[in-house]
Amino acid sequence: MEQALRVLADFQWWIYGVLGLILLFYLWRAVVARRDSVRSIFKLEQEQAKGRYGRSLAFAALVLLVMAAVFGLANFGLPTVTPAPAVPIPTATTGPLVAPTLTSTSAPPTITPTTSATAELPTRPVRPTVTSEVTVTVTLPVQSPACPNPNIQVTSPGVNQAVRGSFPVRGVANSANFQYYKLEVGPGTNPQEQEWTVIGQLHSSPVAGGVLETFNSEAYPVGTYTLRLVVVDQTGNYPEPCRVTISVQR
Repeated sequence: MEQALRVLADFQWWIYGVLGLILLFYLWRAVVARRDSVRSIFKLEQEQAKGRYGRSLAFAALVLLVMAAVFGLANFGLPTVTPAPAVPIPTATTGPLVAPTLTSTSAPPTITPTTSATAELPTRPVRPTVTSEVTVTVTLPVQSPACPNPNIQVTSPGVNQAVRGSFPVRGVANSANFQYYKLEVGPGTNPQEQEWTVIGQLHSSPVAGGVLETFNSEAYPVGTYTLRLVVVDQTGNYPEPCRVTISVQR
């Protein structure tokens, strides 16, 4: 246990750094969820945004508790070392002093120094260390989006396409009893339902082969994201959305 606490104390600043990044991530998610809750006009989307907001704050509080626990264990968990007891100094005993007896001895023999050769071992040359580092980058082929509904299509960007900066998302958004469409983004290749975020605003006019929305990738960290096109009819229902996975780069 003491060894584990010492390791925790030695690496506590690295742990603070990792936990700090996680804390910033959940705070960012809370800000995004709060923004979506204010901008959403439908009650279902508002409730989903409020749920993401509450979960993000709860995770942020949990990270703070973990950081406090690490600080307490690293700085106050190690046992205090008790110094060893002092060795008592002997006390001189008073008494009659006995004079030493001097005994004459013969002079010590004279030692004549001799010169001896010291052999030095040859120094082995230090071989240079050659470090080879090979970085392999796997680039997935860009494919055309394949969505089953011809009225709900994203034609650009393509699947696995690398994007930078702001770019237009093109496609088709139309259906029977059309009410509105929206373009959403989520992290990874298969985002959870509570992780979708609306890009821009809801659009009440259908689009037949034009610009659906403008996506600013500078607002997102580098990584893989999925775009989702949702077309809602007058009853509040929507067919199978169209999804496209992209790669945000700098």
